[in-house]
Amino acid sequence: MNRTLSLMRQSLAAAAFLACAACGLGATPTKHEVLQAIAVMEKSVSSPEAAEAAKLIVVYAQMSDDVMVDIGPDQLPWVNEAWGLGKTREAALQSMLMAAFVAGNVKSQIKNDRAEDDTYSGWIFVIETYRRLRAKEPFQSASIEDLAKLQAEGKLLQHARDVHMRSEEGDPDAPKKPPA
Repeated sequence: MNRTLSLMRQSLAAAAFLACAACGLGATPTKHEVLQAIAVMEKSVSSPEAAEAAKLIVVYAQMSDDVMVDIGPDQLPWVNEAWGLGKTREAALQSMLMAAFVAGNVKSQIKNDRAEDDTYSGWIFVIETYRRLRAKEPFQSASIEDLAKLQAEGKLLQHARDVHMRSEEGDPDAPKKPPA
């Protein structure tokens, strides 16, 4: 029961972030705009411009039919971790890492001209973003450390495929795209 409540909280937190990000924009951003926003995040994840870029990317993922990003506890295991930084700071970092996941996932889909979830590419961008954030602020995410370990061992792609397979098989705990 506690695991179910925790998973529900994680999914709701992710959906709430997506909904809040969509509030500020009326129209769906273009592919060009989202690729520019991703480039901003690739350059710096700590700048005020990165926060605005993150919002645009998340809105695009939510509103565009050109991409499909699965959001759930399997894709975003760090969302409910406690890092000892205070609620507001942790929420900000977790949101930026979620946006990094969406950015990596979306960029891959746009480059491949294919609306198919790419959890692996999302995680790659999360791991890179996590390392850059940690260089500026001491915190540790056990789940992102696990993803980085899988990457170093050459097992991250298979883990992403396994997560995708579970969601395709109709697992009741599988992530779903939040409603637009």
